[in-house]
Amino acid sequence: MTGGLSAVRGTLGFEQLVPAALAHRRGLAEVYVADTAIVGSSEFLVAVQVPRAHSLWFDRLVAYHDPFSAVEAVRQALLVVGQRHLGVPADAPASLQRMSFAVEDLSAFRDSERDPFEGIVRLRPGAAGTGRGYYHDVSFDATLTVRGVLAMTVRGSGITFPREAYDEFRELQQGKRATLAPVSARPVRRLPPELVGRRDPRNVVLARNTAQELVVVVDRAHPSFFDHQYDHVPGPLLLEVFRQAAVVAATAAGLLETPVAAVIDVEAQFTDFAELDAEITCTTAAVGDIDLDEITVEVALHQYGNRIALAHVELAHYPVTREGNENT
Repeated sequence: MTGGLSAVRGTLGFEQLVPAALAHRRGLAEVYVADTAIVGSSEFLVAVQVPRAHSLWFDRLVAYHDPFSAVEAVRQALLVVGQRHLGVPADAPASLQRMSFAVEDLSAFRDSERDPFEGIVRLRPGAAGTGRGYYHDVSFDATLTVRGVLAMTVRGSGITFPREAYDEFRELQQGKRATLAPVSARPVRRLPPELVGRRDPRNVVLARNTAQELVVVVDRAHPSFFDHQYDHVPGPLLLEVFRQAAVVAATAAGLLETPVAAVIDVEAQFTDFAELDAEITCTTAAVGDIDLDEITVEVALHQYGNRIALAHVELAHYPVTREGNENT
């Protein structure tokens, strides 16, 4: 496979980014897709690159690129391929319902501290994701290759709506929720960044409310999670909630020696939209064996008394963390 990718890589360019609108982004620095190519009848290759100095992805305490930045690059690859090659309208909203990813080789994420993080995504949309069926359930599987090494696999499914149908659905849904008992967010105290492996407090997405529950911080001024306005809490923010909640739970349970941990596997389900102005609580359950590096945390999100998302997050120690490397 790597030989074939080397041959195709020459046809993909890393010289400029696609138009921001194709990736559903507003800021140019938030676009990670550089080029696309068609291979065969139902596969696509996408050149992706993540900036070295990104305010979110470079906010880390270890010399490894963040695997979550690769997940975001794959998400954008789906959007670009959908519009550029599959006839999906530019204004068609998408709702991810299931997503899983696995880090196949953590060494592929090692930061040389000289080069940007870039690779090639091989994308295979499901049968329902081709042709004119953009408003049906769609599925995909993707791989990310970095320097000829298989770094990550990603799979998922969801729905892409026609704009008019989406607007009608959300208006009806939000109207019903307006009649429910209010669940306005209570005053919160954001967790210290060192508890979730961050430096910048802006990138902390968890807090404790007055009842000492873990709750989601929805900061609509965040330059990456809210690169543009949404009518719901965006998926990338919820993925970060899963990661930070898992790290907090595993550290508190003594399963992690430090919150500087690698996420190597995630299986997530999103069963409802997360509304912006209502409190989202977070519960966790951690199991694992620190000696075997088997650490899995179940993270559930609730809003309006209902579970809206569930994830199983597998964590591992970075090799440099175990060796006490100065890069930690």
